[in-house]
Amino acid sequence: EFQVWRSGISDADYQVMVDAINAFCDRCAERFVTSWLPGQDSAISDVFPPLTAVCGGSREQSGLFFGNIVWRVVYDRTDEWYFLPADKEGGDPWGMQYWRKGNAD
Repeated sequence: EFQVWRSGISDADYQVMVDAINAFCDRCAERFVTSWLPGQDSAISDVFPPLTAVCGGSREQSGLFFGNIVWRVVYDRTDEWYFLPADKEGGDPWGMQYWRKGNAD
């Protein structure tokens, strides 16, 4: 599904999203949960509409697509990050929780 979604957005839109996620990670001092990012960072929320559009307007699918982009960006960074499913009420994970090495306490 990721490849289908990715083929539906321009390289420029994808790169803007990657840059916004990297900028957020650069200034992130603590943990973050992927499902919270569009609401926490205006640079990310501003470039989120193309993801929703390519996912047929589905916020759930666009959230999954976004989560995959975040994972790829964090994975490709030179600093070391950890992640695990974020807990939400009801027990099902809703996004991934990320934290930088050194903030793992």
